Order: sequence, then structure tokens, then C-alpha cells
Amino acid sequence: MQKDTWTKQEVIELLEKRTPVLILDVRDEAKFQAGTLTSEFAATKNVPYVHMLEQDKPLDEETDSVAKNAQIITICTSGNKAQKAAALLRQHGYEAKALLGGLTAWNEPENEDE
Repeated sequence: MQKDTWTKQEVIELLEKRTPVLILDVRDEAKFQAGTLTSEFAATKNVPYVHMLEQDKPLDEETDSVAKNAQIITICTSGNKAQKAAALLRQHGYEAKALLGGLTAWNEPENEDE
């Protein structure tokens, strides 16, 4: 069975390999403006999940053109909404997985003892 999420370490590896990545923050704009996941090796866009549900297509044309040639990583605070958004995107033919644990997991300090 295909896995529908990326771990923090898997996302770091994708970015280090310079895999084409689109980070899609599916929280509302205010939360996005307060801080999100960015990388010099990835495009970052804010497309709130509620907007995806309201439209005929989940992504606008500009975001769609970036998404066609990239692995989409959906993110939210805890990962729940991101997983729903990734599932919706997959239904529309996109390569999309959610960041497991969301920004909460992303912002946790690395455990050097592992």
C-alpha cells in the first residue's frame, strides 16, 4: 500500500536532493502569514483547504502549473487537514502527500541521541 504521508526526515531528504517540491500550506491565510515551512529548494503556496473544497478544481491555474511538475507536500498545524487536502488532490490526479505531524512535528528540535 502506498504511504500518504512524508515524515520530517523524508521531506528534508527530498529538499536536499533538490526534488521538485511544492509546499502547499492548507491553513487559513492568517496562520500562513504567521509562519510556514519554506525552503530555498521548494515553492511555497497558501491554498486553504476550505477553498479547495469550494472550487471545481482544488488549485488555481498558477498553483496548478507549478504542481504538475512537482511532488506536493501539504502542511497544516497538526497534519490532519493536510492529509484530507492531499487525499483531495490525489483524487484530482496530483502527486500529493501530507507532512506527518504537520508544522508541530517540523518545528520539534532534532533528537541527537537517535
